[in-house]
Amino acid sequence: MHKKMASDCTDIDVVLRQINQRLRKLEKSDSEKTEEIGRLNRVINQKDVEIHNLKTELASTKAELAVAEKRIKELEGADDDTSSTPGKPEKNSSNSSIPPSQESIASRELRRTKSLRKPSGKPSGGQPGHKGHTLQTIAEPDVIVKHEPVYCKCCGRLLIDIPCQKIRKTQIVDIKVVVETCEEQYYEKVCECGCVNNCEAPNCRIKYGDNLRALVTYLNVVQCIPFKRIAELISDLSGQNISEGTVQNILKENSGKADCAYEEIRKRLETASVVGADETGATVGKHLHWNWIFQNDLLTYVFQSESRGQKAIDSKFPKGLPYSTLVTDRHQSYFRMNVKDHQVCLAHLLRNAEYLNELDPNQNWSRRFIHLIEHSINLRREDNITSRKIKVQKTKMKNLLGESLTHLDNEFEKFKRGVSLKSKTTYLPFSPIQV
Repeated sequence: MHKKMASDCTDIDVVLRQINQRLRKLEKSDSEKTEEIGRLNRVINQKDVEIHNLKTELASTKAELAVAEKRIKELEGADDDTSSTPGKPEKNSSNSSIPPSQESIASRELRRTKSLRKPSGKPSGGQPGHKGHTLQTIAEPDVIVKHEPVYCKCCGRLLIDIPCQKIRKTQIVDIKVVVETCEEQYYEKVCECGCVNNCEAPNCRIKYGDNLRALVTYLNVVQCIPFKRIAELISDLSGQNISEGTVQNILKENSGKADCAYEEIRKRLETASVVGADETGATVGKHLHWNWIFQNDLLTYVFQSESRGQKAIDSKFPKGLPYSTLVTDRHQSYFRMNVKDHQVCLAHLLRNAEYLNELDPNQNWSRRFIHLIEHSINLRREDNITSRKIKVQKTKMKNLLGESLTHLDNEFEKFKRGVSLKSKTTYLPFSPIQV
């Protein structure tokens, strides 16, 4: 009996141990499942973040697409419509206002072999009477280096003690990049009256000098070199590592210093007799902006705006250019300005007329238009112009625009209307400008 009871107790202990082991395995399995659930939750959260970022990127892409579609509609609806209709010649930079960057490959290849310029009959290169330019020697060079033979190339004897005779000289013009570190030390002095006098010192331990700052500004503003390449260039030439952020800070500081001169340029253009203007698109932070240019032979004023309309012009020239003959393309905003006279860009007119030549080679209206413009330009260039010749040219233009073109493609009437309906506008180069 006792043995049986002992055996039963032992069996119970074994069963309990087995149960405990199974419970521990279940607890371990449960813990592992809990960890796995936590890991999966973290993955889900990460995917949620990625989905959110993708949605944001998609919204940004849609906005960019909307801007691009708007720009396309603007181009399609411009006065000098650059669209190409099936069965008609393709418009490119040679016969319309389409920029070369938007041309097809075929049009680019054609442009390389075709030009609006006519053969002059003169040989290529410098013409008789052209003043040439070459390097000039100076009387007192900065450094003189003497090259004397040391030994005889025939017998090998030393020639050190033998007098030499100069047979020729060559001056070499070169540049040298020198990095100079100047330490400016500031002192104070105590006057007999007890006043402590000191010089005003900049609140910095080290900084870049004026020459380097001027070079950075020149490379970006004049040579249009990006920040990264400016930093690389200075590092390669001087060994000084300069960051893109420093380049931006230098440009920002120097821009502020140029505000007065910049405003003076704008004011002088307001009173200039002749001003040329144009605008071109530029991407700024993934958005389409416009660079506006107003210039003459001496001055150039450039500013940027989100607008391509009258709002941008009025922000800088609210009173217009009442003393100026404004030279532009046929963009509508320019014709809303208050100006003395308006000269349409002849290069634009010639390109548009060239398209009419390609559209209908059998007609001669556009050829007569081109000939009239080119003849007027030559009269102006040769300074062989009189009031009588001006009157004759203007009469020819009036008669040409008065001809009916209804028997030709509607592009001809569209071109003629675009030329005829502009008020206060000159289409011949007889306003006070040099073509």
